[in-house]
Amino acid sequence: MLQIQKATIEDFSKIYNTYMLKQFPASELKNIDDFIHLLTDSRCSYYFYLAKDDQTTVGYVLLYKGCNFIWIDYIAVLPEFYSKGYGKKIIESLKNNFANINGLYFEVEKPDVSDFNTVRRIKFYSMCGAKKLDCNYYYPNNDGAIPMDLFFLSVNNTSLSRTTVLDNIAEVFQKLHFMCPHAKEILNRIN
Repeated sequence: MLQIQKATIEDFSKIYNTYMLKQFPASELKNIDDFIHLLTDSRCSYYFYLAKDDQTTVGYVLLYKGCNFIWIDYIAVLPEFYSKGYGKKIIESLKNNFANINGLYFEVEKPDVSDFNTVRRIKFYSMCGAKKLDCNYYYPNNDGAIPMDLFFLSVNNTSLSRTTVLDNIAEVFQKLHFMCPHAKEILNRIN
């Protein structure tokens, strides 16, 4: 049975160096020092979890826990476990572990037919029940911002108002993306 287990900084460093640097584009990846700051500063509410089937690590999640939502910063299945249903199991475990929330947010690349992986990821989140939100979202990085889509997966059939979505984004920018030098300017572009 799949379990989501809180992990250590040492576990994170291993996953970062072995998998994350290969699984995520450099433009979408924080540097390791920023991750460690977020994970060790209790004011950030940022957590690293390993997804384990028995004692075997099959994936990982980095997330921000807001007062009534979870913001999935990074989620991935380890390459040797692709196409075995673990992605959906990880999301189901997150929904069950955080039952007192309205739902989970996912930052997702814009669809690009020349990159099959973007289309595959969008299809995956949609199949899990996540809905694309109607907002103009940008992921902040050190070079500026990347236009992305924002998806929301309701845990308790919550329907979010536009104000709630924008308030949640503002909270994430304040608590998670604050290290980005352009965070305030980028937040002002989101509507």
